Amino acid sequence: MVHVYLKNLKKSWLTGIVPPLVIIGFVGTIAIGWPSMQELILQRLETMDNPIMKAIIGDLGISGLGATWEAALFMYAGGTMNILLLFVAIFIPARLLSTEIDKNTFDIMLSLPIPRWRYLLEKFSVYLSYSLVIPIAMVGIMLGSTAYLGESISTSLVLYYSLGYFILLFTLGSISLLCATIFLDSNKSLAAAGVLIGGQYFLDSMSGLLAGFGNFEVLSLFNYFSIGAIQEAGMLPVGEIGVVGVIGLLALISALSIFHRREFAF
Repeated sequence: MVHVYLKNLKKSWLTGIVPPLVIIGFVGTIAIGWPSMQELILQRLETMDNPIMKAIIGDLGISGLGATWEAALFMYAGGTMNILLLFVAIFIPARLLSTEIDKNTFDIMLSLPIPRWRYLLEKFSVYLSYSLVIPIAMVGIMLGSTAYLGESISTSLVLYYSLGYFILLFTLGSISLLCATIFLDSNKSLAAAGVLIGGQYFLDSMSGLLAGFGNFEVLSLFNYFSIGAIQEAGMLPVGEIGVVGVIGLLALISALSIFHRREFAF
């Protein structure tokens, strides 16, 4: 009944486990080096604690440079996780169809006795299944490394942050899949997904520099489910869930509809 899903789930296991292993390895490395890292950060803060540096970056900037384990974890690991999110969402869904074309198996796919939209949905479900492993790994390594160090961290903050990460994986992946159904070509699909998703990452990264020109960061999905927003709301902001979720659903429905209806010359 879900033959396509099970077949691709088994075939894509290596690609699926690499991102969680990257997160586990990176956070584990931070945890191992945290004692010496914390000492270095405290020394730097002591050096920066002078009127000139305070005038340049302000008291909030000095106090928020990762002197605590929780702050350091989200500051350093959070940036790496966003980069991983960027690459996973662009490269995997955008190639779900183009790989069939590259391997000359696209005509076999078209001959399967199931609707085209269902075929695509089952392949995308494989991406979502392995994407679910990523937040599970995040929760495990964050809480595990915290216990190992004897430090403290908000469990609810970790859980909400990881859930928001999965919602972003779904929505950004849906956008990438939409590019795949429109172009059906590896290079064009990756280029389009790179522009749409990479552009949002750029807007979020450059939000501080672009602040004088307008509130452009609201156009970036990477701006949603931030640690600050979760801490302020005490949960995932409902409005942000609605915005990101609706965008993801619209992109996925559009991709399924386009793929089901279009004509193929294979």
